[in-house]
Amino acid sequence: MRFKAELMNAPEMRRALYRIAHEIVERNGGVDNLVVVGIRRRGVPLAKRIAEIIGQMEEHSVPVGAL
Repeated sequence: MRFKAELMNAPEMRRALYRIAHEIVERNGGVDNLVVVGIRRRGVPLAKRIAEIIGQMEEHSVPVGAL
């Protein structure tokens, strides 16, 4: 049977979110003036998780918004 997509398990998802968080901080040049915004439904929980990871990495809280 062929699948269209392969879902990530919990460790793979965590690793992907940490990579995304690192990229955001790197490309932004830090967390000054950084806000993470998620699109309602599935994007808001992801935005919250990414902001939490960035907060842990940088020891600085990151505001989260929703559209």
